[in-house]
Amino acid sequence: MERISTALKTLGHPERLRILALLSRGELTVSELVQILGLSQPRVTQYISSLEAAGIIERLKEGSWVFSRIRRGNEAITALVGTTLTALPENDPVLLADRRRLDDVRAERAKVAQAFFADVANDKGQLGDEYLPRTDIETKMLSVVGEGPFEFMADLGTGTARILEVFSGRIKRGSGIDSSHEMLKVARHNLAKPELKHISVRQGDLHATPLETGVADLVSLHQVLHFLDEPREAIAEASRLLAPGGRLLIVDFDSHTREEFRVKYSHRRLGFKDSDIAGWMEDGDIALSKTLNLDSGDPARPDIKLWLGERLSTTNRRASWLQ
Repeated sequence: MERISTALKTLGHPERLRILALLSRGELTVSELVQILGLSQPRVTQYISSLEAAGIIERLKEGSWVFSRIRRGNEAITALVGTTLTALPENDPVLLADRRRLDDVRAERAKVAQAFFADVANDKGQLGDEYLPRTDIETKMLSVVGEGPFEFMADLGTGTARILEVFSGRIKRGSGIDSSHEMLKVARHNLAKPELKHISVRQGDLHATPLETGVADLVSLHQVLHFLDEPREAIAEASRLLAPGGRLLIVDFDSHTREEFRVKYSHRRLGFKDSDIAGWMEDGDIALSKTLNLDSGDPARPDIKLWLGERLSTTNRRASWLQ
């Protein structure tokens, strides 16, 4: 009773409601909230602290960055937050302006990331063997997923389509989705072989792919999530694509503190904890069935982790206010 009362009092403030509305669209740092809201950093920090104290949001520290996100786990508070967000007017001029500035912040980050990927596609950089030998990772991926065969594989954020090549002998059809035109040019060149004619790539947003619901029995996200503003949305899209019993394979960094990866490789997130991946999978009705850690063998390099999940049903359990 007291906790609900505190949450109601905390939400009864227009600036805190603005923050809540923004966080319903993804995790943000204090500096990003300051930029979007046009408020001072001390004031935004104060609002964040009060929302956290009320159990409405939580903060996740990664290196020198701290992300704020809507907290989950308490059914009563979650229901209250959902009702509050639903009640906010869609056409409120203040909220509309906040969303426009949020889009600007994300567009600027995407611009930097796209420039990085263009360099990679033109062989000015690399994404694989600077962490662990690529063949080691690919061998483990094949081992974890199993022999198949799989009717249809979707590789989200496919890049040069390397992962589709790796799985080409275990799939009947495969499709890679990527937003980078430069990357897809490289991918199409790599796939121009007779033995890979059952694989194709296309341009698209991996948060909202042009593929049909329930079309895949295998979906992969290889070294993709750490670039994204909201990894949860990519996993939710993977869930939509998976048929019941289908498998989701995620390969990414274990949680680490290599701050320079944000500058050198345009990473948004410094790896992931099992609890985050498991929680995001659960939101999409996917059960985490296996995890595998690949030790880099070098304290200066983060470990790689594989997570395998299985789609339980056709029910998509994402709350409408989080979509």
